[in-house]
Amino acid sequence: MTNISTLQSIGSNLTKIYNKEQKSLRTKTTKMVFSTESFEYELGKLQSEILTVEDSKIISKALALKYGINAIDKRRRSEALWLFSNHSDIVTWLRKNPKKRFTSLSALQKAYNLAHKPTDMVEDQDETESQTTEDTSSEQSDVGQSETKSQPKKLSASDIAFEAILACDTNGISKSDFVKALKEQLALLEEDNLKKVA
Repeated sequence: MTNISTLQSIGSNLTKIYNKEQKSLRTKTTKMVFSTESFEYELGKLQSEILTVEDSKIISKALALKYGINAIDKRRRSEALWLFSNHSDIVTWLRKNPKKRFTSLSALQKAYNLAHKPTDMVEDQDETESQTTEDTSSEQSDVGQSETKSQPKKLSASDIAFEAILACDTNGISKSDFVKALKEQLALLEEDNLKKVA
């Protein structure tokens, strides 16, 4: 029989691995969303072009087969088309909400759509939810959605560095130019702090 401290140690290690994995997924999803060269973006672009060429509103099984994308999961194709169609709005929304990061495109899509629902629909939904007294503890959770807490989570140094690198990539700034500008700003701050002390 395994003792309690061993099980606690295993649980603690698994939690650390899980948290590291979730952070990696949030980083990967964020990079994928911002990139116009990601698989999802390219897939969405292809589907948009197919819809235009075929003068269709949906990608049917026949069209998917015709253009060789039938092996790609239908939900993934749908999410990719959504990402391509709303790319600039999604990127703008994520930039305005730098603490919002998601472990999957599905979770991002759900949160984005919820945030952009007309307010009267949200109020109606809130009223309906408050009137419902069912036990929802057995319902499936939204796996991959970022945790939402009442207090804003502070960004770590790693998070800030990631955001800075992402901004450099998005704006076409080389890493060496960024490092040079960062050193200049740090020198100015140190100089300013020395003047305040003196």
